[in-house]
This record gives sequence, structure tokens and C-alpha cells, in this order.
Amino acid sequence: MNNLKKGLLVFIGAVSIASCEVVEPENLTFVNDKEIYSNITQIRNVLNNVYSGLPNGFSDIGTSWLAAASDEAEEVNNVETIQNFNTGNITPYSNPDDVWNKTYASIRNAKIFIQSTDTITWKIWQYSNPTEYTRRVELIKQYKAEAKFLTAFFYFELVKRYGGVPIVDEVIDKNTDWISRFPRRSFSDCVDFIVYNCDSAAAGLPATYDTGNYGRATKGAAMALKARILLYAASDLYNQSSNADPLLGYVGGDRTARWVKAAEANRAVITFTPVYAFQAKYETLSVLAATKSTEVIFERRYAASNTFEKQNTAVGFPMGATGTCPSGNLVDAFEHLDDGNFDWSKPAHAANPYNRRDPRLAKIVAFNGAPFGKVPAPVELFAGGINGKPRDRASKTGYYLRKYMNETLDLQLGEVAPKQWMFIRLAEIHLNYAEAMNEAYGPEGTGPGTLTVSARTALNSVRTRAAVALKAISAGADQQSMNALIRNERRVELAFEGHRFWDVRRWMIAGQAIGGTLRGVNVVKNADGTFSYTPTVVENRVWNDKLYYYPIPQSEISKSNGVIVQNRGW
Repeated sequence: MNNLKKGLLVFIGAVSIASCEVVEPENLTFVNDKEIYSNITQIRNVLNNVYSGLPNGFSDIGTSWLAAASDEAEEVNNVETIQNFNTGNITPYSNPDDVWNKTYASIRNAKIFIQSTDTITWKIWQYSNPTEYTRRVELIKQYKAEAKFLTAFFYFELVKRYGGVPIVDEVIDKNTDWISRFPRRSFSDCVDFIVYNCDSAAAGLPATYDTGNYGRATKGAAMALKARILLYAASDLYNQSSNADPLLGYVGGDRTARWVKAAEANRAVITFTPVYAFQAKYETLSVLAATKSTEVIFERRYAASNTFEKQNTAVGFPMGATGTCPSGNLVDAFEHLDDGNFDWSKPAHAANPYNRRDPRLAKIVAFNGAPFGKVPAPVELFAGGINGKPRDRASKTGYYLRKYMNETLDLQLGEVAPKQWMFIRLAEIHLNYAEAMNEAYGPEGTGPGTLTVSARTALNSVRTRAAVALKAISAGADQQSMNALIRNERRVELAFEGHRFWDVRRWMIAGQAIGGTLRGVNVVKNADGTFSYTPTVVENRVWNDKLYYYPIPQSEISKSNGVIVQNRGW
């Protein structure tokens, strides 16, 4: 057999260890049991390499992220490739978020792992050490289940970008003309394939891990990924009545039944034992503590660093370079505690715009006057302030990012800390459930079986929890109004967690949410020390409806000799 060789990659995200060995899957070729008996650790390292294909989360496009290509934020650097989204400069030849090749490479790695471990039996241990035999057999089952979960995760990343994609459920020889053997499959087929892999993975995954294995896929993670893809599958983009292209969504069928399936899947996660629970403090969600958060269902863990803090701390503060800055569109979406919707046309709101607002605002956004840093200093976003215009790299929007920032670090002293990117957490699941239930049964309705909680109750479970403590939404809203409330709650609760860019697409509101005006605020310090705030236009962004689906990379279409067909409009 080929010796298991150490890969050159450094795996820093999938498990709680700061870094661990990885092995390239192609070096996992088992000929007989005798040659692999002592390699259980090496097998785990191969699986770690599959985990390394997960999205970065932080700084997933250059030093920026997809939030800056939605109405959540603006990237301060005009030459970052993320700006191509905002100017409409996306083509089949150039797309800063083209993940096609990278993701299929990860899918292939997962498939190699699953196929290779099929040959392992550990027979030599069966009688000489039955306890060790049982442990190893169960570990291999678990590892294969993890690989199936990762396969589902990778396909979800493709489907939400491109619609129906080729399903390559075998190990292919990269040196052959394999691409022409795999045409794109229908959107429906892809959803079914993802759900199948989630179910298969859930059957073999543990509910929890010990501290040395945090960050690995659990049964709850597989259930939650299934719940998310079913929510997407029921959404507007994939259920257009005029659609005749099965690559881009469903062609007919019972959409209400899809909403019910999504509700059932999300409810299953909410009631799953061990029960997930909301974290007591919203601002510490991204912090890695000794005890795993009960709210986080699946995450990518990062070794101790301060890179993100340096990239996104406001210029003017020590080591700050500014990066992704929250938009006025996002800030204005946080409700006013006394008057409901915040409104710049109301004098009391405009005079003191950050007073009496949803408490999550101050935990996500650093606005003018907010204390920031290890030794708290007020953010000065007014013209001429240490963090304000016209300083180079000052925020264009009048806001800086606070979410994910570890303010206990002294960047000048090089202090570092670990961090986690939350792929899935409990609040999303409650909001998924609320959305699906409202679409299927209305704000107050319930359904059969486990669907005993209404959309409004599910929404209020997020709003009224201890970490937020907002007033509950009262009964009386119609379905359309409840839909708007759920969408806005999702916007603020899950800000900068990678949802908004995709939500406005699946809801088919990207023309207004992304293609409209990106807003900010100008701040002036008055002679008496008070401040005046004026909403302003930061930029007018470009949108084309063909962007609801990414273009298939032209190189892949060419290599397939036209077997892979391009998306509409490209």
C-alpha cells in the first residue's frame, strides 16, 4: 500500500485543537488490514483534511466577506474583489465567489475517504482485544458519517449558488475526461441527495463530543443542515410558477407540503435531545470558551489569532485598518423600543438615533460615541474625529463592526485569542421554523404531529430570550405582516453570519435589497459638544436578475464539451 504521508495543509478550523496533522485523501489507499491496523490516527487526519474544505467564514473573499456584497455592509477598500458584486462585474470567466472547483475537490476528498474506509475490518482486534475492536469499528462508522455530512454541506454550498449541479457520487480519475459524464441534475434531485446524506449522516453521528472533538459534525448538525436546505427548497426562488427549467427550481408540485417538511425538520432540531439552549449573552457567541456553547450547533474553530481584529478595528485606534463596515440599511432595521420601526423623519429618533434601540445593535455595530476596545475609548465617527472622515480608510457608512471583535485583546502587544465561525445556531432554527409555519399555517396556526408551536410563538422565543429581552409580538398580525416581522428579525439576529446575502435571493427581493441604495450616516460635532446625524447615500449598487444564480464557470462548460449547460442569462 502507499504509505500515509503527512499533507502540507494546516488544519486550524474543524476541531478545537489549534492545529493538527492532515493527510491527503489520495494517499489513503488500503490494500489489506495488516497495513492499517496501527493507523487509526492517520485515518482521522485524512478526515480532518476533508473538514478543511469548509468555507472560511471570516474573510471568505480576500480580506472581505459576502456581507459587503449585500445591504448589510460596505467594504472600505474600493479595490477588494468583493466590489465586483456591487458594480455588477460578475461573468462566467470572473467571479470572486466561484467555489465550483474548490467544492468539488472537497466532495471528491470526502468520497475517497468513504470508499477507502469501506475496506477496513480490524479483524486482528476482534478476538485479541474486543474492546479496542469495538472502539475502532464504531469510530470508522462515525468518521464515515462525518464525511457524509460534509458531502451534504458541500453540495448545499453549490446548490445555493448555481441551482442544480452534477452529482458525482463516485471517486473519479482526475486524469480522465470525467466531466462530460456528469451533466447537471435537477434542483429537486440535488435537494433529495443532500437530504439523503444528512439523514444517513445523522444515523451514525454522536449527539455530543468531548472537549477534544468540539467542532466536528454531530447528529444535531446533520439534522439542522437538512432543516436549512428544506427551508431553502420551499422558498420563492425555487418555486416560481412560471419556471420550466428543473435546474433552477421545482416545476410544479405542492409548495405547501414543502413548507410543512421544512417546519417539521426544524422542529425536530428544536426538540432534539440533548436540548440546545440559547446562550445567555449575545456578544459572546463567537468566543471560544472552555465549555461549548449550548446555542451553537455547528461551527468552524480557529486557532488563536488577532488578524480579524486588525482587519476590522477602526482606523485611528491602535493597529486598526478598517475592513467591512455595517451599513445604514442594517442599522435602521433595528427597532426602536418605544416606537417600533426606527424612522429618521421623527425628530426624536434623528436627534439621538442609537438611544432606546434593540440591544443587539450595540453588540453588532460600533457607532459614534460607543465605547470600544480593551481600554474603552469612544468611537469618533464625526467629521474630523480620530475614526471619522476624511481620514484614510475611515468608514464610508459612519459605522464600524463590533460583532466577532474580541475587545479584550491588546493588538499592540500582539495578544491573540481563538474564535469560532457559527455555521448553524439555535436562533436560526427557530426563525426557520417560524418562517415555514407562517407560510404553511399563518401566524397563529399549528399543524399535525410535532407542529404544535405557532410561527408567532417561535419568533417570540428569539426576541424575548434573556440575551435580547425585547417585547413579544402581540397577536393580530396577518400572514404578510408576520412574514415581514420574521424577515426583519432574521436580518438583525443573524447579521454578519452569512445569511443575508442568500436570504434576499431566496426571497427574490435582491433587486430592492441589494440593487438599491446603500445608506450610511454623516456625523457632525456641534460647538456645544452635541452631535448632528444626517442619513446619506453611500453608493448606488447594481443588480441584474440573472445574479439570482451564479454563472457556471465557462472553463467547466468547455471541459465538459457542452454537457454542463450554463444558467439562464449568462
